[in-house]
Amino acid sequence: MDSNRSVFSKYRKIIFAVILFMVADAIVIGINFYNTFKADESAVSINLSGRQRMMSQRMTKALLTLGVSMEAGDEDGIKTSLKELTLAVRRFDRTLMGFRDGAMVTGGDDNPVYLTQVGTEKSRQFVAETYVIWKPYMEHLKPLLNSDRDSFSDNYLNATKLEDPARLEDAKKRFQAEENFTDEEFRRKLEYIASNPEQFKEELRAAVAFALEKNPTHSEPQNNRAVLKLMNALTTDLEQVASHRAAILRIVLVVGIVFALINFGYTVIISIRDLMAGDRKLSEARQETIEILATVREGLFLLDKNKKIGTQFSESLPDILRREIVPDSDFLPHLEAIAPRNIYEAAVDYIDLLLGDRVKEALVVSLNPLINVPILVTDPRANTQTRYLSFFFNRVLSDDQQISHLLVTVQDVTDKVVLTQQIEQAKNLAKIEVETLLRLASSDFEALQRFIDNVGKSLAQINEKMSAAHDEARDRLHTLNYIMRIMHGIKGEAAVLGIEALESYAHSCEEELVSMREDEQSLSGDQMLRVAVLLEGFYQRHSSLAQIVARLGNALGKTQPSGGMPDGMTAQKHPFADHIAALAQRIAADHGKQVEVSCQFEKFFSLPKATTKELQDISIQLVRNAMTHGIEMPDERTQHNKPSIGALSLWCEYLGHGQYTFTVRDDGCGIVPDRLRKHFVKKNILTAAEADALSDQEIANRIFQPGVSTVEVADQDSGHGIGLDAVLEKVRGMGGYMLVKSRPNQFTEFNIQFSTVL
Repeated sequence: MDSNRSVFSKYRKIIFAVILFMVADAIVIGINFYNTFKADESAVSINLSGRQRMMSQRMTKALLTLGVSMEAGDEDGIKTSLKELTLAVRRFDRTLMGFRDGAMVTGGDDNPVYLTQVGTEKSRQFVAETYVIWKPYMEHLKPLLNSDRDSFSDNYLNATKLEDPARLEDAKKRFQAEENFTDEEFRRKLEYIASNPEQFKEELRAAVAFALEKNPTHSEPQNNRAVLKLMNALTTDLEQVASHRAAILRIVLVVGIVFALINFGYTVIISIRDLMAGDRKLSEARQETIEILATVREGLFLLDKNKKIGTQFSESLPDILRREIVPDSDFLPHLEAIAPRNIYEAAVDYIDLLLGDRVKEALVVSLNPLINVPILVTDPRANTQTRYLSFFFNRVLSDDQQISHLLVTVQDVTDKVVLTQQIEQAKNLAKIEVETLLRLASSDFEALQRFIDNVGKSLAQINEKMSAAHDEARDRLHTLNYIMRIMHGIKGEAAVLGIEALESYAHSCEEELVSMREDEQSLSGDQMLRVAVLLEGFYQRHSSLAQIVARLGNALGKTQPSGGMPDGMTAQKHPFADHIAALAQRIAADHGKQVEVSCQFEKFFSLPKATTKELQDISIQLVRNAMTHGIEMPDERTQHNKPSIGALSLWCEYLGHGQYTFTVRDDGCGIVPDRLRKHFVKKNILTAAEADALSDQEIANRIFQPGVSTVEVADQDSGHGIGLDAVLEKVRGMGGYMLVKSRPNQFTEFNIQFSTVL
């Protein structure tokens, strides 16, 4: 209430001027509308009074030509004159009645129009004098007319009594029906004339005589000329009334314009005065805002509902974002250019949520994805470094408690994040050291050393791939898939050896790479720099692990083995069998499943180290695939009359002549083509028509494509669409080929055949 009072008090002069202008405007418009309405009525009246003059002469002419046609026996002339006489008499009679009482008449365009009653004393007198002549004249004309009806006014329906538009429209239709004589009436009239010619001639002569005889009450020598003169006088009076109304309208318009100009001048003067005072206050407030924005270290700006940056923002904002900021520019392109793709997409949804009014602000604070956002910046020496920014959002409410803006605060939290990372890295190193001690205590030094060597080679391969040119988005996507396959293999090996810290980091890298791969067109060079940052983290962890293994190995008297098994030891169980079985059991426990694992890897001893390494990587990927996609939950297995514990078998066989076969088989749900079709359509990988057009074999082969996974929610073991793609790439690299056998609800078997030369 106080706010409303202060607004009225502040702008009372302008409000008063506007109200006064609106009232005066309404009065002028009302008067103009009324005069315009009356002008329309006057136009109709003047037009029809002029027509009355013509109709009075047309009646006389029709009478005379009808008499001539009767004497000459001209049947066509009789018909024409009879029609002309009937039409003229009807229209004159109705129009005259309209001038007297107001009535529906035929207008100048032959359509029904309402004629208002004449309003001046002179006009009423002219109409009354016309009726003195017209009534006896009409009595002489009735017998001649082309109608059986005695009166053309008795059935008239007064339109002024009709307020319902539907009834008014019906009145117009009835009027038109009454106005137009029928063919039947015309036929009967001609038959009457033919059978009673003399009587009709007598009636015609009487009507002509009345039209031409002198009227004792009028100065004109003939009745028809007296009617003409009266209609002329009526027209003149109606025109004078219309001119008077036009003069009043002009006066009202002039007065209204003068008043509007005076009111406008008054409004301009007080408005300019108030605006000048407001500008002074606004300038002072703006100066204070500038000083505040120039002082604060954080990036401050307002974000409107269209996600545009306001005109005022802190001077430190461009420095923090490392971008030129233009007032009223879109915020999202700035954010998209510096934030990773997955964070950017989550941030867009979060901002939309804050700008909506469906949830409370306090409930979504914890969902803010723009906390510690990593961005890549280039210093003046062209060196690339990672900075971390945090964005905080607060709703700005208008007077009616509606969300008008978001107040955004941006902070450079690089120092804080780096310190946190250093602490975390120290923890990870300690954890790796403990895990390494456990591996060494378990006599897994050889496997651990091989893993360190393999990771070093893999990182070197990635670094070589990254150093090549990537001008096209397709090239960048190809490189990204290559890196993801290698990282997926590293993650699998780390999982087998139980090095959880490295497995977890590989998984987080894998998730970020997957988010980058989802949009091939937006895969820019800046995003590929992010891959380099991730690789740097791998190098640090690999170097730390290698140093720890070397230091602890020396302390415990461990030495790197020569590789291969001594003679007579080929029948010994291969140590990788325990690793792969442990991995399968861990995945089963994580997903609430049960499995028995059977491994026969003795032939690995007779294979080259490089081939053994590839088969171990393939084993890891296929075991992950079997445990997440193949082996069912215990209750689901019992529903299909299976043991609650699944079976997973891996074996390698020598076929002779340097040919080997490696098989991974599970007794799970199998590959079901129809289920794959539905999944591909749901994920928009294929349309329904494309899925139906592919054969079962073609649908099944789709599982080997990059990025394809049937898991709804990705986790550390599956869901990124990398495993089978990596397996197929490795099989091709070995020069082998792979066969897939499967039956729904029974089994899935991957059989890899390859050859090797020792």
